[in-house]
Amino acid sequence: MQAMISIDYMRQPVGTFALEIEQLRLYPGLTLLVGSNGAGKSTLLKLLATVDKPRKGRIAYQDREAADHLPLIRSQIGYVPSDLELYEEMTTQKLLVYLAELKGVFHIEMVDRLIRDFRLESYRNTRIKRLSIGVQRRIAIAQSLLAQPKFLFLDEPLNALDSGERKMAITYLTRYALGRVVVAAIHEMNEWEASANRILWLENGRLRFEGRAAEWKWNLPLKVWEGVVERKQMHRFPEQTVIFMREQEEGLFVRLVADELPYPGMEEVLPSMEDAYFVRKLSAKLRGGQSSTCGQP
Repeated sequence: MQAMISIDYMRQPVGTFALEIEQLRLYPGLTLLVGSNGAGKSTLLKLLATVDKPRKGRIAYQDREAADHLPLIRSQIGYVPSDLELYEEMTTQKLLVYLAELKGVFHIEMVDRLIRDFRLESYRNTRIKRLSIGVQRRIAIAQSLLAQPKFLFLDEPLNALDSGERKMAITYLTRYALGRVVVAAIHEMNEWEASANRILWLENGRLRFEGRAAEWKWNLPLKVWEGVVERKQMHRFPEQTVIFMREQEEGLFVRLVADELPYPGMEEVLPSMEDAYFVRKLSAKLRGGQSSTCGQP
């Protein structure tokens, strides 16, 4: 599969450290960008969206560098920052029409379609300032799609959305990613499990994993176990190894990670994407942050 975006020898200061990526290729499909708060995710998205220019290195979009083809590349980019501020005095429709004109999109049909797709019909003539944060977030996603961009970058796109809206947005973005590059910085991985094509994991400005979503759960350094544990036996398990636990009449139902059977009666289970993230972060912490793997196109 041919890469649509290429990053080479990039370095960008981020607070007390620097985002450093020696080489990264982004392919068509939905890529999830994960990492702790402050890991460099938003910085990477801003660089990809051409909001910022890298201090060092190059980013090429289908072999075109932004420095040489900026207007063309920007016309092919959609972007939703985590803190996007909309024009509060405008109505939903006026805002989308205005932004469509700025993007060079002159077909009102596109605005109408996105209003329908993101269930904004009842807010068409309502001023932005009167809308909930969740509705504003749906408008923010809709505006990023006005020009049908080849490259779409979203920073926490599901923030403030309810469960139904989250499912709707994930389904839409999954379909949209066919033949396009869509990169979404997220916190909760499991709701994206059936949709993600690739995973990027950033920690402290370093790329710890890049590869296909299926590979994310392969060759984990620890196994995932679950079962019922007597309350008085919980001291046997380091707190940092416990994924979750819940009360039951017969004891505590526990899901945790360990390299071998941690307690009689527990069973090894297949890890979810979130489990794999838990394992990888714990392993990196135990090894001093030296975990780094890359997958195949």
